[in-house]
Amino acid sequence: MGKYRDVVLVLLINFLYHTMNQMFVPTLPVYITGLGGDEVVVGAIVGLLSLGAIIAKVFFGKLATRSSNLLVLRIGLLVATCVLVLYQPFWGFGFLALVRLIQSIGLAGFITGAQGVLSDNTKPHNRGFLFGIFSSMVGLGMAVGPLLGSYLADTFSYSVFFWGTSVVVGIAMLFSFFMKGKPLASGPGMGRKYQPHSPWKNPKLLVVSGSMFLAASVMGATASILTLHALAVGIAIPGLFFVLFASTFTLSGATAGFLSDRFGRSTLIIPGFCLLIAGLLLLSFLNGLVILVTSAILCGIGFGFVNTVLLAMVPGYSMNPVDAANDLAFFSNAFDLGVVLGSIGLSWLAAHSYGLFWLAVAGANVIGLLFYLRHNPEREKKKKAQH
Repeated sequence: MGKYRDVVLVLLINFLYHTMNQMFVPTLPVYITGLGGDEVVVGAIVGLLSLGAIIAKVFFGKLATRSSNLLVLRIGLLVATCVLVLYQPFWGFGFLALVRLIQSIGLAGFITGAQGVLSDNTKPHNRGFLFGIFSSMVGLGMAVGPLLGSYLADTFSYSVFFWGTSVVVGIAMLFSFFMKGKPLASGPGMGRKYQPHSPWKNPKLLVVSGSMFLAASVMGATASILTLHALAVGIAIPGLFFVLFASTFTLSGATAGFLSDRFGRSTLIIPGFCLLIAGLLLLSFLNGLVILVTSAILCGIGFGFVNTVLLAMVPGYSMNPVDAANDLAFFSNAFDLGVVLGSIGLSWLAAHSYGLFWLAVAGANVIGLLFYLRHNPEREKKKKAQH
């Protein structure tokens, strides 16, 4: 296992972290509404996790480039392990928002470090495959987390639930100390004072990140509103959506990475967006289990294609291989902004009409597809290869 130890461990850590993160998906909205919050409060508190991470990832991206991805990963996991127990005393929604913001620092460190560690251990010929497996671990966490979270909260108490989340991510933190990591890059101009190239000056990275921003709105939307919408129309098991979404996301993510290495990235991104849009449109007519199940499958497959392939494209478009961690942090920020768009940005629509809310999220993904088609970086690469 020596040669692949860091790859295996970062995949396992990714699974455990996202299991913890997804434990909150069906539970936190119900917890907040039980304390008196409405859809807007739910959307705001859910979205704060991603909003806070955006700022922190700017710092962590540079720290990973100048120091190491493994250090950043460990910091993120340590913060996540310690902060989750602060959910237990409810001292008002302001304090809950503060806890959520502190948790966002852990999310930023984890995402930046984990993606960076994986990037350190990939090559162009296997990057899609490994990032596909990485995405499938997210999907497994999405399948296990909601069920585990609901079980702990419903069978025991919210106190046991919050302690349980801390234990899950604490195990992930312990695994990180068995990793070796990649030494600090050497060479002219490299080292702790190295200044990464600005992602804003990288057109291909902007296209990939912009497309991800719009696609990720589905994650914020489903995390904040889906459970409330399903309960409102009489569906007693809204968690079924997340189980099916996660299962199809897992399978499609692993498949998309493998296929995109061989047939090109755009081959999977375009149909992925189409499936995602179709699933969101169905949610605007949600009235029972048939639509819930169908939408979950379509959204899971579509988002698995889009997220996995766009993520795998990032390291290949870095101006310098050492910039990969910083570029991945920039891309991840685009993802988190999309989550914020789908939760905080659009949740006010859900307070008026759930159907209108899902139509707006579908519209965001239509724009994402059109943006990718107009500025397709793969097409530009083919043009240059022909000249």
